[in-house]
Amino acid sequence: MSQLLEATQAECQVSRTLQRIESVLSEHEALSPYANAIDVSVYESTIVLEGTLPTAELQQQLVPSIRQAGVLWRIKNNVAVEATATKV
Repeated sequence: MSQLLEATQAECQVSRTLQRIESVLSEHEALSPYANAIDVSVYESTIVLEGTLPTAELQQQLVPSIRQAGVLWRIKNNVAVEATATKV
């Protein structure tokens, strides 16, 4: 029974953390237009961010924004920056 309780508590913690991150992204001034483009998941106690953003500046704002929300887990930022067309 205690193992089941521990598993349930861990699942609740993961769920709350994911909700907090999604909330931060949706309320962030610069990132909010792209919040739906970012997939947030948990793999082996690490927050994994995936998706695509239009600029490197936005990509670099992800982890600090999540940290400001009090998320202290390891974060792996796999978010790519969209390739821009170069002028010829």
